[in-house]
Amino acid sequence: MLIKLAWKNIWRNKVRSGVILSAIAIGLFAGTYLAAFMEGWIIGTVKESIDTDIACIQIHSPKFLANYDVREYLQGFPDVAEMPDETTISGRIVLAGMLQSANNALGITAKGVIPEQEKTVSAVWKTIPDSMGVYLPDDIKMPIVISKKTAGKLKVHLKSKIVFTFQNANEEMQSVAFRVCGIYKTSNSMFDENAVFVKYDDIFPLTALPENAIHEVAVNFPDLKTCDWVYPKIKAALPGLEVLSWKEINPTLSLSLGATEFFGAIIIGIFLLALSFGIVNTMLMAILERTKELGMLKAIGMSKNKIFRMIMFETVFLTFLGSVAGIILATIVLTPSLKTGIDLTFMMGDTFEDYGFSAIVYPVINLKMFVEIAVLVIFAGILSAIYPARRALKINTIEAIKTE
Repeated sequence: MLIKLAWKNIWRNKVRSGVILSAIAIGLFAGTYLAAFMEGWIIGTVKESIDTDIACIQIHSPKFLANYDVREYLQGFPDVAEMPDETTISGRIVLAGMLQSANNALGITAKGVIPEQEKTVSAVWKTIPDSMGVYLPDDIKMPIVISKKTAGKLKVHLKSKIVFTFQNANEEMQSVAFRVCGIYKTSNSMFDENAVFVKYDDIFPLTALPENAIHEVAVNFPDLKTCDWVYPKIKAALPGLEVLSWKEINPTLSLSLGATEFFGAIIIGIFLLALSFGIVNTMLMAILERTKELGMLKAIGMSKNKIFRMIMFETVFLTFLGSVAGIILATIVLTPSLKTGIDLTFMMGDTFEDYGFSAIVYPVINLKMFVEIAVLVIFAGILSAIYPARRALKINTIEAIKTE
């Protein structure tokens, strides 16, 4: 009976109920949309950085990263047991040197890779448009893949010849000519400006390294959760090597991911606080308008407990309906952008990419997040209704039913 009565009560004043429902729905829509946008932005940036550059885990000689010393190498792939399914591994030679064309010269890091292995770890090959060549093909002698930014600075194009100069393990300067076979472009300008790719077999004879030597082992997994639980095992299995997770290789990304969750919680908290004040105000107004009615209910024998529960039911109905409407609205607005993404270049051009963040954001619809936010809204509504409900219990029955 109380539930039916509470349901009818919220529709007695449609304007007031409509206002509070709209406020809840719009507020929940804004909160969930922003949370999905921020989560999609940072997760997309992390995933793209892992897929194109750093991988989930990197393994090096302990002193290699200090100054990229070519003599700090690994003798083939380290033996690591208990790798999960779908693990991909690629070995690389990493050489810091000078890339020179007829027009300019740049400091660059060349990665000597085995194309078949590298394609399973890095997605750089997917960022080469059809009109910009291919990734280290077999039918081109001494191929090199460079970025669009590098091509622009060197003033070169497809099939141009460029020279890479570096110091080998015997401290001898080596220069080798390559021909541009592909030009890539990722959303990370810092990576684009620094990395070029050549074939392991082409560059290895000039390094003066022993057979099967590599500087870096890149390991990728299907998702970040797998990386989190596998990383400690790999690190423990290779105590004499430097084993780094993506969080240690690029702590800025890890910090950004944590900061996004923190600021998302703050935004949701502000929304809930504002919503709570709105519910308190609305319910107090409703009780003042119904003073005579509530006094009559007490006069005919309705207990204070039932009156309290009736008002709480009214609040739960309002917050629940508003939450459902807000989630539906957020889903409708977000769904089209899941595949097309939201392009932010109209705001700041390529500035986002200059700092390693993608300018195209693909929001993430997280059902768990939506449910948690809806539960928090209903919980905030219940807490906010306690004060108005207690005020209703203090109504003087005799004064309330007096005829005006």
